[in-house]
Amino acid sequence: MRPYDPALPRVQRALARCGEQRVLDLCSGAGGPWVPLLSAWEKTGGGPIEVRLSDQRTSPEAWARAAESSAGVIRPCPQPVDARAVPKDLPGFRTLFAAFHHFRPNEAREIIRDAVRQRRGIAILEVTQRTPLSVFLACFSWLFVMLLTPGIRPVRVSRLVLTYLIPVIPLLVTFDGVVSCLRSYTVDEFGEFAAAVAGDGDAYDWEIGEVPYPGFPIPVTYAIGVPRAT
Repeated sequence: MRPYDPALPRVQRALARCGEQRVLDLCSGAGGPWVPLLSAWEKTGGGPIEVRLSDQRTSPEAWARAAESSAGVIRPCPQPVDARAVPKDLPGFRTLFAAFHHFRPNEAREIIRDAVRQRRGIAILEVTQRTPLSVFLACFSWLFVMLLTPGIRPVRVSRLVLTYLIPVIPLLVTFDGVVSCLRSYTVDEFGEFAAAVAGDGDAYDWEIGEVPYPGFPIPVTYAIGVPRAT
């Protein structure tokens, strides 16, 4: 559904300010949204880019498919990477898509604090919100699973069985969606996190807000931090 496309120009401007062409995607899971984002990258004025996928639990097979489909622009990071303490030998502008709400407030602050200490730009983007409307829509995630599953490739009998005959997958996705909404941070809370780590490094400029997602009532929440030039 490409929910992050509307926020892409903001990420591109942040990379340009950092003078960075490398991206370190944190908490990439099974590959994150970078494969579809790359198709829109040049169309929206993006320059050359290299994306490394990382996670505390690596997904070698999924990342290999992402690397192949991106013609090598995307590369996997083989070692486990903790978003709260990224090794200094992993450079690049940091991105987190639909992952920040997995962390408790003290852990969320550590993610931002680590980027500030290492003077790395960072973009945090979330498609869930802690609002009644977002929770209400998440309750119908099972319906989207039922509708979209036939289009998933490759087709697997196990997936069809666990979707339609024994609806484990729809129930799990719905539960995950509701909990994700309830754990999501607000724009004000993002601002509090940024303010809490302001003294841990050089000054940062923060852009925090929401960007509408056309055709969907829930906007994308974002927090983008860029170190000021010294």
